[in-house]
Amino acid sequence: MTATRVEKDVTRLETRYPVVKTFRFAVAGVMGFGVTEAVLTVGLLLLYGKLTIPHASFSSLELLSLDVVSLVVGVSASFFINERITVTVQKGTTNAFGSRLHRFLKFQAVSGVGNTGIVVVQLILLTAMAVSPLVGTVVGAMVTYPVVYFISIKYVWKGHQVR
Repeated sequence: MTATRVEKDVTRLETRYPVVKTFRFAVAGVMGFGVTEAVLTVGLLLLYGKLTIPHASFSSLELLSLDVVSLVVGVSASFFINERITVTVQKGTTNAFGSRLHRFLKFQAVSGVGNTGIVVVQLILLTAMAVSPLVGTVVGAMVTYPVVYFISIKYVWKGHQVR
């Protein structure tokens, strides 16, 4: 089965079942989130030497900085994956770089709202139950995903065809 054939089959499914569009966004989100978790894992190991940290670390500048860096890197990966598999961006438009940069900044802003929610959930779980930041990030992402999806599709990629 070729990639072109798979793409045609998915397009046919999307015509019949519009929910398939959210699947593409979810795939991009999961892949970007994998990048976030990888950066967070490496950072926890470098800063603390382990993946579980004391619950008193919820207010440490190091953990908050690591959260911000890992989420920005993960959101960036998710944006470029979405640009590739979720939306159809017209080729050959004038100032294509400026347009992509504008969408990128909007996606970072929208995701920043979701990421704030992720960090709040992560810190609450760390403080209340000493849950690892890696697990807290996963729970926070599940809570904020629907909001980020709907705002991104309506705001970031409005005017672009969602595949």
